[in-house]
This record gives sequence, C-alpha cells and structure tokens, in this order.
Amino acid sequence: MTWTKKHDEFCLEQKLRPSSIFLLRWLLRRAKQNQVSEIEIDLRVFNNWVGKRRGTPYDRKTIREAIAELDECTQGLVLITKDYTPWVKKLLVRPLSFLAKKNCQKAGSIPKILEGNPMYSEDHKKLAREQQQQDISRLSSFLAKVGLHYTQDAIVKLWRMAGKSVDEVKKGVELMLFQHSTQEEGVRTPRGWLHDCLRYGWQKGLNLYYQAELPYFKSVEDINVYVNQALPDKSPVYQT
Repeated sequence: MTWTKKHDEFCLEQKLRPSSIFLLRWLLRRAKQNQVSEIEIDLRVFNNWVGKRRGTPYDRKTIREAIAELDECTQGLVLITKDYTPWVKKLLVRPLSFLAKKNCQKAGSIPKILEGNPMYSEDHKKLAREQQQQDISRLSSFLAKVGLHYTQDAIVKLWRMAGKSVDEVKKGVELMLFQHSTQEEGVRTPRGWLHDCLRYGWQKGLNLYYQAELPYFKSVEDINVYVNQALPDKSPVYQT
C-alpha cells in the first residue's frame, strides 16, 4: 500500500512511536493496494532493513513494543492473527479507508492516560483487561442468544477483528440477519459469514433503516430533465 499524508495524520492521532511508524511503513509496502491483506512477516528482516537506514538496528524490546503497539493502537489497521515465534507472525493488514471516523463511544469507554507511555502503564493495562473481559462477556451472551456459539478465544478474535468494538459486531449481526431474511438462499454458514463481514468491514457505514425519499414530478418531461441532469456527462475517451 502507498503511504500518504493521511497515514501521517493517523499516526499522530494515535500517538504512535517513531519505531512503530517505521514498522507500519514497512508492513504497508508488503500489503496489497487498497485491499485487506494477510501477510506473514519476520521482524528480523525488518530490523535488518532498519539497521541499513539508521545505522543500527532496534533492540529486541523496541521491536516487541512496536509490533504490540500496532496491534493494540491502530483500531484494527494491523492485527496479529498468529504468533509462530517472537519474531515470525501472521498479520491482517487493512487499508486506511477501512477505518471508520473516530468512535466516540469507544474513546469514552477507557479513560485516556496521556502522560508517559500509556500503552505500557499498569493503569492502562488494568483498564484494558477489564474492558476486554466486559466486552467478551457481553458478546458471548449476545451471540449465544442469536444462535452463534463460540469459544472464548474465537470471540476475542472477532472482537479484535471488529476494532475492539462491540457495536461493530452488533452491526455485523444485524447485516447478516437482514441478508438472511431478504435473500432467496439466506446465509448458509453464519459464523463464516460474520467472520468475513468483520474482516472486510461490510457493516461499516451501512444503515439498514435508510429509506430514500424520491421526488415527485408532474410530467414525463420533468422526469427526463431531472434524470439527465443527475447523470454526469460521459468523459471523453482519448486514444493513444
């Protein structure tokens, strides 16, 4: 993926460390353009790359904290889906367009600790654990009531894939039930469907209750004028 000014702005908003930003740039180069990508990486390769550019590689602690910060603080832009070794990992990398605008509900659910390194403070870790336990408990009860039974590990994975937002999982279930109720064949594999929905963000920005308000016209001629004005002019095709 191409690095843009919006990525710089996002990193500033998330208060990412320079080492994390360096790692994010390196990861995006290995992901497909504007697509959700699953990639396997070796952080030692990244560290060798860093060493050539800054003179010295990062120490193990910095590398470990950088990948953890991307996993925890990028709203689902980068997710660790599997740890093979401390160095080798499988990641889910999403385009910046995947992310919704700031979720005020999520921002208010955990008090922000702005001093020092909040991600690694004991207070922040405690609050994060408590929030996760509460969210997982709510999701477990909710999914069971709609007939979807998961292990706790699977629910944690869904929750993280949804950007650690219970509301996003709820929207995904709503969309699944809507499609199941309106499509001829329905949803045959609900758990797989919900997994893909949260992975690709199908539920984002969707309002199932939206109804278009169509204008009224007095004549066919008025309709024709309205439609012609609404349709953009055809762009010229240049031959080379």
